[in-house]
Amino acid sequence: MTTVFLLVVVALITAMIFSMYRVFRGPTIFDRLTGLGLIGSKSIILLLLLGGLANRLELFIDIALSYGMISFIGALALAKYFESGKTEP
Repeated sequence: MTTVFLLVVVALITAMIFSMYRVFRGPTIFDRLTGLGLIGSKSIILLLLLGGLANRLELFIDIALSYGMISFIGALALAKYFESGKTEP
């Protein structure tokens, strides 16, 4: 089972690298925000997998929930900022 967890961790890190490309090279700001959202959701899953590998899942669940709430609040703040129209020069 540990081998399966490690393979999934490597796959998630590879997917996060592709998402980082979208964040840095996205043609529009919305592509960059989508890339950040993808990285955030993959990070939560990665935390849970690492908790399973370390046999401390209860600790990592708390960390993943906290990170998810912070990520959600950050996404709401960015959406509110873009809705206000302050992005235009």
